[in-house]
Order: sequence, then C-alpha cells, then structure tokens
Amino acid sequence: MTKTTLTFQELKRISDREIREMQDRKFRAFIRYQVWPNHPYYRHLFKENNIDPFNITCMRDWEKYQIPLVRKVDYKDHIREFVLNPMEEDGKERDPANIVKSVMAYAKASGKSDLYAFLRNNGIRVKLHIGADAAMERIKERLAYLYSPLQFWLSSGRASGMPAPVFLTRYDNDLLYRNCVKVGQMAVDPWVGTGWKLVSMNLFPYAPHLGWHAVNMGLKQMSEFYVATSAGGAIPTPKLVEIAKLFKVNGFAGMPSYLRNRFFRAMKEMDYEAPEKVVVLLAGEKIYPPVVDDIVDTLTSKGAKEVRVVGGYASSESKISFAVQCSYEGPYHNVSPLILSFEFVRVNDDGSWEFVDDDEPGHVTLFHLDGTGTVFEGFLLGDISSRHERGCCPICGMEGPFFWDIGRQNDVEAQIDIMGISEKKIKGATVNLTALRTDLLSIDGIEELQIEIAKEDPNDPYSMDVLNIYVALYGGAEGRRDEIVREVQQVTKNAAEITPRVFVISFEELIERSGGMKFMEISDVRPRPA
Repeated sequence: MTKTTLTFQELKRISDREIREMQDRKFRAFIRYQVWPNHPYYRHLFKENNIDPFNITCMRDWEKYQIPLVRKVDYKDHIREFVLNPMEEDGKERDPANIVKSVMAYAKASGKSDLYAFLRNNGIRVKLHIGADAAMERIKERLAYLYSPLQFWLSSGRASGMPAPVFLTRYDNDLLYRNCVKVGQMAVDPWVGTGWKLVSMNLFPYAPHLGWHAVNMGLKQMSEFYVATSAGGAIPTPKLVEIAKLFKVNGFAGMPSYLRNRFFRAMKEMDYEAPEKVVVLLAGEKIYPPVVDDIVDTLTSKGAKEVRVVGGYASSESKISFAVQCSYEGPYHNVSPLILSFEFVRVNDDGSWEFVDDDEPGHVTLFHLDGTGTVFEGFLLGDISSRHERGCCPICGMEGPFFWDIGRQNDVEAQIDIMGISEKKIKGATVNLTALRTDLLSIDGIEELQIEIAKEDPNDPYSMDVLNIYVALYGGAEGRRDEIVREVQQVTKNAAEITPRVFVISFEELIERSGGMKFMEISDVRPRPA
C-alpha cells in the first residue's frame, strides 16, 4: 500500500530514495489512470503531440518526450478543461461501469487499497443484485467526494494579469487538512521538546486564496490556543495587538508587508510585552531581509529573547501542497512530496526545455501526484530558485527534496517572456527591479518604498519611460531627507543606468497608493499603445 501523504514525523525519518520511489509510482499511476482518462486538457495535449501516457514512467519522461509546459496565460483560457471529469471522455458521456473500472485501476496502481476494496466490494453487490441500490448509492457518494468541486481558490493574477479559479473537491479538502499542519510543525520543531506551547494568531487577509484557509486549518490543529483574524479587515490592527497581548500570542502568521508595515509597526508604538520565544511564519509575498530585521527588532525590543522567522511557499495552483523553510537561513522543504513535486526547469530560446541540475537556477514547475479538482502537470509558476537538492539538508538534517532562495533573491525572473509577459524595460534597458528594491530598502532611514514605471507624458504611450520611486522615511530620518534622496538616485543610477524621480511621502500615503493590504511593491503604470 502506497501512502497518500506523510506525517511530519515520517518526513523526519524517511530517506530521499524512498520518497523518490513513491513519487515515481504515484506519478505513473496518476498520469495513466487519472489524468489520461479524466483530464480534458492533457488528454488533448497527449493526442496532439502523439504521446502514449503509458510510456510515461516518471517525471523525467516529461522532458524526454518534450511535453509542452503550461503557463498561467494558457490555463486562464482553459479553466474548465483542467478539472478532472470522469463523466466525459472526448466530449462524450461515459458509461458508469467504465467510470468505476477506471477509478479502480487507479486505486490499484497507486496503492490506494482501501478505495480499491470499497469499489470492488460494492461493485460485486451491484453485479449480484445483493443490496444493489444501496451499494450503487455508496459508489455515487464516493465518486462525488472524489470528483465534485467543493470550493475554489483564486490565483493572484499578478503574472497573467487576471485572477483565475482553481477548484478543490472534498477529497482535496481532506488532503489539505492533513498537509497544511506540517508547515507549522516545521516552523516550531526546534522548540517542541522544550515544553513550549503554541498560542497562535492568523494575520492573513480573509479571501478566496490559499493563505488564510490553509493557515486556519493548520494552526487549529497544532495550537494550544488559536486567534483567527482577517489582518485588520474586521478588527483594527491596534486592537489585534491588544488581543495578542491579552492571550500572550507567541506565533504569528501573515504576509510580510502587512506584518511589517501595519501589525508590528502598531506593536512598536504600544505598551506590549512579547513572550520569550516567538515564531513568525511569512508567506504570500517576496520576503526582504530588511522586513525580517524590522520584525525581529520590534519583538526583541518588546522583550522576546528568541525569534524564529521562516518563510512558507505555495500557490493557488499547488492547492494542497506546501514548502517551508527549516530556518530563515535554510532551504525550503517540500512537506507534501507525495501530493505534488516542485521541479525546476530551463526554457531554451528554441522553445525546448529541460530539467536543470542541482546547482543551477531553475523556474519552479508543478507536477501533481495526487488530488482531484483542478490538476496541473508541468505548470510553470515562474518563480526562480537559485538551486535545488535532494538528500540531507545541511541545516536541519531532514532528507528529501528542498530548494533555496525561492521568491526572495531571484523572483524578478517571474517577469520574463516565458510567463507571457515582458521583462521590465525602461528606456530600452532591462532592469532587475526586485534586486533594486532590495538595495534601496537597505539604505539607512528608509522605512518602505514603491517603485513605479511610468511615462513622461502619462497620456502618450510613446513618450519616454521614467522611473518614479516613492519613499517613506523613519521618523528620525527626516533631517537627512536630501541626503537619502541623493543616495536613492545614486544606487538606482548604478544598478539601472537611470536617474529616478524620488518622492518622499508619508508612510500612510505610501501604503494607500501601494494597494493597502497586499502591498504592490513594483507598479508599471505605463499606458499601452492602442
């Protein structure tokens, strides 16, 4: 019997070789008996490229047969075709008996012995007319549990320009319940043996996104006490700080921009005593070192003796699978390796692609190994990892697949042509705006900033590009305003060969113009030619 997923304790004990063997078996069965008969998009893709799905034995075969990768701009035009649908095949209604046979074949090949036994036993009852009606009803209920969409997430739409729904079934929801808790367990693992108990606060914005719901499920399971909020949406942020003080919250989860710019900013100005040990889980946005430094400084100034900050990584498209750092200096571990595999690829100029070696940067590419609802194989997320490894982590010792720097130092590459949008070119030069933002945030006196690409004449799409930088200063830095502006201009000139227009505005005005809850750190407001 192949496991559906691994517990956190099993992840700590299992070898990378065992994980890879289970991944290959699950992927092989998933492609042959779930994706091929039930996935309209990939069924068409296989036929169009003359691919026999029974020749696919492992994820590496995706490269061997040069099966086209899927981009977000492709997905949003074929949303329905990405949902597993056993009721139809090539647009024609399937015979119910064939549906059950197909699911049984998948259950047997993937090692889901309980599902196989359930379908076999009830199928025999139907065939022999022994309580046939009740047996048929049980089969229908199980198939609805497996395949009927229950809810959806929305992708952020930042890469493709438009949010798109990703559908989950009740089966997906149960997988989510079992997998999401492992993110938190990784975050607090060094303290578990000390008698430390988690009192947690969910500070993600409440929305049809993965973040809030996954954190809600996970923290409920592992906390001694849990405070669910909506990041200032229902309760003002200063009141949330008071609640954190009242319940002695020692674990916070949220988006970096909200935590740093609102929650911990309010905490710094209030009467607050931090617990001795505090863990902070950041996800949903790029994590800048100055942001982490500010969070840690605030907590330590309020009495915390030890602060653990870790980054989490997931996407709407990963649905029920997650990666999380074992420490802020460490790599991201895939805590759901039997549900989804994070692979890393290079796309060549001629349109071909290949998996990269361990020591090379690569685009994050998703391969589902389990789950129903919306399913992705060879799906380009666009984020870049500097390198990935399999084996023993040098930080925590856990084996399995892990990767470095995701969404931190390298995610500017998400804006390249392979994702369906262009690199950010200003005055004809390609500019690494994410790296520039990191450099600017390191300037002493700058609290927050937004980079804006605009046109000299806002109404003329053919006028010259300009780079505007809106800066908010710490209170004590106002006397150095001119000096800081010159430094911003110099750093930008050195990095991008462009002298920006710098606007010093209040922190509140900057947050408002940058999107509020989900901070839009880089904004391209150039008008498009008609």
